[in-house]
Amino acid sequence: MYTLIEALRTMRINKLIQLYNEVQSQMDASNETQKMLAQQVTSGTDSNRWWETPLDKLNPRELYKRYSYFSKLLDLFHISRSKKIATTSSMLAPTGLVEDAPTNFPLS
Repeated sequence: MYTLIEALRTMRINKLIQLYNEVQSQMDASNETQKMLAQQVTSGTDSNRWWETPLDKLNPRELYKRYSYFSKLLDLFHISRSKKIATTSSMLAPTGLVEDAPTNFPLS
């Protein structure tokens, strides 16, 4: 009986060790990915930070790409502003009486 209990205990311990090792390897991979991303952000070579590179250091293809980024940004600003204006103007209530609209209230 003691041998059976000891065998089950050993199996559970081995299973826990295996699970621990799997989780540890996943954490190591995650930490490595985090370090690589942090290094990309701090190095300044990240393509998502295109606005930080000085224009005089760009070749013609990169200048054209930069121009297209700014064009897209301006388009987004224009669309956003147009939507805001449309929303604001549609929310305004009429301030005067409409002559064609029937009313039950006396006007004097």
